[in-house]
Amino acid sequence: MAVNPEVVGAFVEYFKSELPVLEKSYKWKIPDVEGFEHSGDKGFLPNVKLKEYFNEQWKNSTPDKKVKLAKVVVSDWGGVRANNPSTITRYVDELSKENPETPLGGVASYSKIFSITDLERYAIYDARVAVSLNAIQINSGVSEGVAFNYIPGRNNTTGHSGKKIGFTFHEPFKIKNLILSGWSRIKRDHTYEVYLDLLNKCLEHLPGSKLYELEMVLFAKAEELAVEAMNNS
Repeated sequence: MAVNPEVVGAFVEYFKSELPVLEKSYKWKIPDVEGFEHSGDKGFLPNVKLKEYFNEQWKNSTPDKKVKLAKVVVSDWGGVRANNPSTITRYVDELSKENPETPLGGVASYSKIFSITDLERYAIYDARVAVSLNAIQINSGVSEGVAFNYIPGRNNTTGHSGKKIGFTFHEPFKIKNLILSGWSRIKRDHTYEVYLDLLNKCLEHLPGSKLYELEMVLFAKAEELAVEAMNNS
């Protein structure tokens, strides 16, 4: 599925406004990661250094150590602790393929692993990112948008799957209603590849920017974007 120029343009304009202030807006705190000197720090630069640290660790690891590293990436750094060890191993094994399978189920976990193995090819797709992808289009007034599929989250603003509150449960922003308003549907298991295609199309208009920087903007601004959309709906 190709993302139309109107959608790409909306994202390019948004990224142009947010990339210059990303160092201030990105505030994720780094947990205790063995061997990483910036453990406990928070913000953009320490997290970029952590991505680079994980990437170097991955390149120099045996298959067994890659599985252990993947667990750290998903559980400690990413905060996703419910994965079965065999599931993590399966995600790591998938990376040995030229074209790994990228279903929607598990994307919040495997995209974290994928993202540290190749900083220029893969980016994280989680609940916050999914919300930002749709909210940017809504707030930009895109008429023929692309409805990115949501995944379960625990944030009261962007969407709490247990409490059924937040952006993803706001009636106008449910996927079925976005599609009824004229947006294009993405097949669930094509979501990640369409996401990467969108970011790469944006990079063509953003010389000097990195794939992970676009992802970090989407993560950092999710709550603000969700509030803006809900206030204006």
